[in-house]
Amino acid sequence: MKLTKIGYDNFLKKEVKKIRFETEDFPKIQLFSSSDVIAGNPSSNIAIAIIYTWKTDSAPKEIKDFFVKISNYAAMTGFWRTTNGAKYVFANILANPNINKLVVLVFEKKDNGHLIVESLINFWQYGVNENLIIKNSNAPNPKFEQLSLEALQRIKKQADLVVYNNISDNIKEKNKVEELLNALIQEPKNAVKLENFPVKFFSGTVKNSMLYDDGIRFEKPCYIDLSTTAKNISFVEKNLISTVGQSIQANNLDDGIELIASFIFKNGSALTDERNIVTIEGRSISIAILNPIEKIPDGFSKEYIQKYVDEFMNGSGMEDEFAYTYHERIFKRWGNQVEKIIEILKTRPNTRRTLISLWDPETDLTNDNSPCLDFIWVVIRDNKLELHAVYRSHHIATVTPDGKLMKGEGAFVPNLYALGKLQEHISKKLNISTGPLVLTDFSGHLYVSDVK
Repeated sequence: MKLTKIGYDNFLKKEVKKIRFETEDFPKIQLFSSSDVIAGNPSSNIAIAIIYTWKTDSAPKEIKDFFVKISNYAAMTGFWRTTNGAKYVFANILANPNINKLVVLVFEKKDNGHLIVESLINFWQYGVNENLIIKNSNAPNPKFEQLSLEALQRIKKQADLVVYNNISDNIKEKNKVEELLNALIQEPKNAVKLENFPVKFFSGTVKNSMLYDDGIRFEKPCYIDLSTTAKNISFVEKNLISTVGQSIQANNLDDGIELIASFIFKNGSALTDERNIVTIEGRSISIAILNPIEKIPDGFSKEYIQKYVDEFMNGSGMEDEFAYTYHERIFKRWGNQVEKIIEILKTRPNTRRTLISLWDPETDLTNDNSPCLDFIWVVIRDNKLELHAVYRSHHIATVTPDGKLMKGEGAFVPNLYALGKLQEHISKKLNISTGPLVLTDFSGHLYVSDVK
């Protein structure tokens, strides 16, 4: 690795420098899925993120072709789906000080349902609070998980944020995107005015309205080893209650996530899914959680989980942003199913018919975005309220290729915590205590991260 002077910046009154990486010291690339990312020229000052807004498993062909084309400008180009992906994006940017621009592209929209763009803009403008929650953000998860305050402070100093919203899928606008990328890689003497482009620009370093490459702002990489947040796990057999949890039983979500992840890793089968993500799948697997709301596992912020619960139980007005919401299916589409079963259980506590359905056979069989949670069975046994949930498909967690659990990833924790809150709500209405929450996954799967 060698520092090289390539010019002078008359705007910032400083030398423009680049890091020249030798083959043996190229920045270590850490990816969630290599199929979503193209690693390019490490000397480029651009990282490009295309926000995933499509309700299909993969982006349209014309977008994927454009994705490949513009990757020639960048050190790294990738699709970005959720705020949780920030740890991969930021880690790769920080590992390469040559990158001083994060370019965010959104086709046909301003944002996606996870409000990634809103989160990024608020982060660059206002930062985070003492709990690392993004100030003023309305995102479902207003936090860039697994990133320290020091890393968050540096990313804002190292890279500027350039947001291009509402990009039409036509040649003229795609050409405009390429013009923008070409402007961003220019030397200071060839700087282009910001007003030439319909973009939003946020920087703590560049105070003028010109777009260009001002070189490195830090002479050394900041390396965040994402694998260090992964945890060794092992499956330990336990004596099970005879009537529930024939596969796995756990006291709470903290040991539950480790037990089910290690069980699937040990016993599941490999499968590459529709999005070309490598998974390990356990079919028709079940786990009984005795105290699902007792503890939130490390890696999941309390604020995110509480917000998820609020959306699950009360709705968030975000139905237009997502193909479906659990709240709409449970409480609205066919009436308030929860209130109906509460009334039934008050008069018939031994019934087996209190089933909440989220599956719509008229639309979901041919829908690429049918709900993962499909049935909730609520019963009273031994004067305790049991909740049994059936998932067609469930992203349990993410693991490294050697089986280490990546903290803060997967739908298992937020989903079961929300279901635990639903169980608590019903039990309070019936004035009885809660029993186990039993999850059955037809396809309970682990995503295998490329992080080593």
